[in-house]
Amino acid sequence: MKLYELTYLPLPGISEDEQKTLSERVISALETTPVSNHSNGFLTTMDFNVEPEKIKEIEERLKQEKQIQRYLILQKKLVRFKARVLRRAEFSKKIEKETSKPKIELKEIEKKLDEILKD
Repeated sequence: MKLYELTYLPLPGISEDEQKTLSERVISALETTPVSNHSNGFLTTMDFNVEPEKIKEIEERLKQEKQIQRYLILQKKLVRFKARVLRRAEFSKKIEKETSKPKIELKEIEKKLDEILKD
């Protein structure tokens, strides 16, 4: 089974209840009409797992939805969580090295400033 992402653009002006109903129909399609002169709307994105053979069937059902202007189904690659953890650990070590440098006393800074200003 592969991971996919679906993004669709419903018609502007549909009520919240209609949006919920549409989302339920789209979700059920996971087991358009041409874009008209609409200038705004809301994008909805959802991730789902399905066998690659069923994508054509899902697309056919989405095409029949009158309240969806456009849709896009993309195959996503699975990101390994372990890789992120390693990067965070490396970043933490780098910060520790930077913060472990000896701090300069304020008096030393004032002395150096006085020397520079006297010249």
